[in-house]
Amino acid sequence: MKQSGQCPKCSSTNIIHDAKAIDYYDYGVQETMRVGVDRNPSAWIFKGQENSTVSAWVCGDCGFVEFYADEPTKLLDAADEAEQK
Repeated sequence: MKQSGQCPKCSSTNIIHDAKAIDYYDYGVQETMRVGVDRNPSAWIFKGQENSTVSAWVCGDCGFVEFYADEPTKLLDAADEAEQK
C-alpha cells in the first residue's frame, strides 16, 4: 500500500498515509507504538535493544491497515548483529 498507493484487499486508492499507531499504557497514557530488536538476545540484561516507532497506512474504504517501521535500518543492523553472535 505504501509503495503502490493501492489497497491490496479492495484495490481502493483512498489511502491514509503515515498515520501514527498509538498504544495505551497504565492510566490511559498514550505512547507511539514501537517495534524492537535485541542486539544480544541471549543476554540476561543489557540486551542492546534498538527500536523504531511505527506508522500505519490505512485504506479509507475497507479499513485494511499496514504497519511500517519508521527506522527499519536500525532494526536491520541490530538483527544482523544478533545473528553474528
